[in-house]
Amino acid sequence: MPLPTKPDSLEHPHDAAHWFARMQSGEVTEQDRKAFEAWRSADPEHDRQYRNLDYIWQVTLKLPEQRLRSMMMTPDTAGKPPHHDTSRRRFGLGLAGACAMAVIGGVAIMAGGSQQQPDTLTLSTQKGERRQARLPDGSMMFLNTDTVAVMRFYENQRQIELQHGEAFFEVSTDVARPFIVDAGLGRVTVTGTRFNVRRDAHAMHVSVASGSVRVQTGQWWKPQKHHLTAGQQTHIGSDQRPGSVRHTNVDDVVAWMRGKVVFNNAPLAYVIDEMNRYLDMPARLEAPQLAQLHVSGIFSVDDPHAMINALPAIAPVRLERTPDGRLSIQSR
Repeated sequence: MPLPTKPDSLEHPHDAAHWFARMQSGEVTEQDRKAFEAWRSADPEHDRQYRNLDYIWQVTLKLPEQRLRSMMMTPDTAGKPPHHDTSRRRFGLGLAGACAMAVIGGVAIMAGGSQQQPDTLTLSTQKGERRQARLPDGSMMFLNTDTVAVMRFYENQRQIELQHGEAFFEVSTDVARPFIVDAGLGRVTVTGTRFNVRRDAHAMHVSVASGSVRVQTGQWWKPQKHHLTAGQQTHIGSDQRPGSVRHTNVDDVVAWMRGKVVFNNAPLAYVIDEMNRYLDMPARLEAPQLAQLHVSGIFSVDDPHAMINALPAIAPVRLERTPDGRLSIQSR
């Protein structure tokens, strides 16, 4: 189908897909280029739509060719040898075009979302704050310190994007509408259970209090999956590779819900990092030789300054305040 060249005639939202195909065709005229730039600059939404398609195109370039062909295969072409003139480029553009309907609608195909406008809500806490919220489906969500999460509930699934921080979920059972928590490095899918998800700068942690969950990581075309049951935990690093599933004391993991933090033979550096999650002004360990010193204790997160001031009682350290107000932890 010929593409319109006048930007004024490009009113249909799928024009982004047509422009993308034209610009990747290798047969772009100067008139086409000017019309494209006029369309793209006419509305920020045009630019967003085009960049979404360009992202999918870049993803297809990373796919193994055989995997790309299998994704593009139709029942009519399955089992038939490819035509000699069918290049990887045509396969990639075909996949990008197939994804366009979902992406331009505001939902990436990788997210598995619906084009229905979702019920949306942003929940957040400040440092040292905790809160709870009842979601539209009756599920409960508990937010720990310094957390931001965006809820998007569709007809066919319930999505939570945990942008950073930590949250505990008590999910109402609904087999027809899976509950999905996306924490950047991985996705947790359940139908009804109780579990905790934490997202740090370079890691994600999932712990299950009851029921079971599925944790999926890796690229959408080659996912890695783990199934966790009650009392189990896994860790996903910045490489998106899930660590081994291990047993843990989930009561200790979610002690923050009771206003506590529990350390069982934990390295001092880790203890200080955890305390800093609740402090407006982070403390700094100035004695690296003590970083791996193991300590234990139970502290109240409702008074983070008292928590940090208690460190000399469990470790050979002293506290000093620096001129800029920061707390320096030194060896004594």
